[in-house]
Amino acid sequence: MRIDLAFDALLPHPVDAVWAAITSADGISGWLMTTTDFRPEVGARFRMRTQHLAPSGWVEAQVLELDPPRRMVWSWSARDAYPPTTVTFALAPEAGGTRLTLTHVGEIDPDIAAVMRSGWPGRIALIEEVAR
Repeated sequence: MRIDLAFDALLPHPVDAVWAAITSADGISGWLMTTTDFRPEVGARFRMRTQHLAPSGWVEAQVLELDPPRRMVWSWSARDAYPPTTVTFALAPEAGGTRLTLTHVGEIDPDIAAVMRSGWPGRIALIEEVAR
């Protein structure tokens, strides 16, 4: 099944605060899933602990693109039977804070797609809390 999700949110924090929340292991652990090995470097591979997305208990990811503090792209794999999907974070300053656009695209297990559709909005809301 193909997943083509796009979310847009205005977060009431400066770009640098939002960037820090999405590009540090502590920040990612606070709003998405626990990770200890994330590094904001192109090519860096990292794992995030999950209870719902992967039978192994881990989402395998890699930083594909990094353009601080505007854009970051990850590959994302929750199950070995499917190729990695792509998650893109784009930040832009806007009056009142930062415009975050998050996209998640690719071929994915239908069960995981359902979790992503319902889960990303809540995770984006948590970025606002972590960016404080």
